[in-house]
Amino acid sequence: MTKDQASKLRDLVPDREVFPRVENSLATRRLGITSGKGGVGKSVIAVNLCLLMAKNKHSTLLIDGDVNLSGISILTDSVPKYSFLDVKRGKKLLKDVVHEYAENCSILSTGSGELDLLKSRTEFLDHLRMQFQQLDGTYDYLCIDTPTGISSLVFGELASCDEVAVIVTPDPTSVADAYAVVKIMTYFHPHIPLYLILNCVRSEDEAFETYKKFDLVTQKFLHRQIQNLGSLFYSEDVIESVKQQRPLALWEFETPFLGQLENIMNRWIESAHQGYESIVELNN
Repeated sequence: MTKDQASKLRDLVPDREVFPRVENSLATRRLGITSGKGGVGKSVIAVNLCLLMAKNKHSTLLIDGDVNLSGISILTDSVPKYSFLDVKRGKKLLKDVVHEYAENCSILSTGSGELDLLKSRTEFLDHLRMQFQQLDGTYDYLCIDTPTGISSLVFGELASCDEVAVIVTPDPTSVADAYAVVKIMTYFHPHIPLYLILNCVRSEDEAFETYKKFDLVTQKFLHRQIQNLGSLFYSEDVIESVKQQRPLALWEFETPFLGQLENIMNRWIESAHQGYESIVELNN
């Protein structure tokens, strides 16, 4: 990577986490769910994944990281009374703005139309770190559904995570944008394990070819291998659930999509960083 390229990428990476992490024995395992490109099913996967974990008796918190348009509230047809912005403005404590959406599954909305989450005073971030520390141990898992695109807000949220799942479809533009996310995370946060989830594939062959191409590029240019958690096939049920604003995980019958997502969930839960391959070398 040239010095000029590194400088441009550095502008995308803030020097602080959006949702401060704490280090202790009770720390909740944090998973960031991102994509680079919009329209790849990232938020649908995030919602249903959290609900599946909740159904398996894992207490889960989903953070809606999109401050421009709250996609989670639309997908779940829920309008929380308070949001993360109320915490920022000193009106509420973090624990007071978390609302229970389903049994074992709670949601933290960041609010909508607020773009300066990164422009917070040091005192506020220290206070927020203490509040997140109080939440640790309350939940088994915490998922952050990042905004669409590649921005300082996205990478500020991903820096808040223990691990990151990148959603990619066979669409070449999706593959390119997902690679951009992996490249930036590799350069600035090499210690954070990355995973791949293939969505909207039409066949096993298409899934294999998409992953193979992505893996070849990341190994050649970034000298790392990204673990593939699994594939989700194109589903009319998913489209219908979005229209109804009722996640598939709350439907009264099983669908192939849910079975595939449950396999992905189990692989991630069981991984606990196993199988993650460290970066051999960085392009500087």
